[in-house]
Amino acid sequence: MGHDSITYEGSHALFNDFDLWILRHFFVEQSRVLESAQHSREATRLREFFEAWDWLGPGVMDGTDFSAFICGSRSRWQLMLHLLQGAGDRIAEFGEHIPLSYLEAHINSPTACCTAAQPTQRFLVDIGRICRLLGEHEPTVV
Repeated sequence: MGHDSITYEGSHALFNDFDLWILRHFFVEQSRVLESAQHSREATRLREFFEAWDWLGPGVMDGTDFSAFICGSRSRWQLMLHLLQGAGDRIAEFGEHIPLSYLEAHINSPTACCTAAQPTQRFLVDIGRICRLLGEHEPTVV
């Protein structure tokens, strides 16, 4: 595995690329929850943003520039933070580890797979790092 970054407004944070792929699953899952609750175009666009992420190979993630979704909009920025909170809550529900059975069913693919349960703390820290990155450039336009 390699590393890739999430970028926002010219700033970036480096992550393990497979961790980003696992987080993508939870972001898509949470965006579907928001989309069904809000029935808004913005929620649909948020889901589409995360579904467009592509893991091309070790160290090569495509689509992880959060500026592409937020576009300077405070309401989109707030929606993103709401999604990140929900994804973190979902991950925390697992307790100390995301079970291997869950990862095998939802994450594993022919090109990459988990062979053990994964510690939830690592992903919660990663979400916190994304939130801090977004917090560096809070939009003022609604």
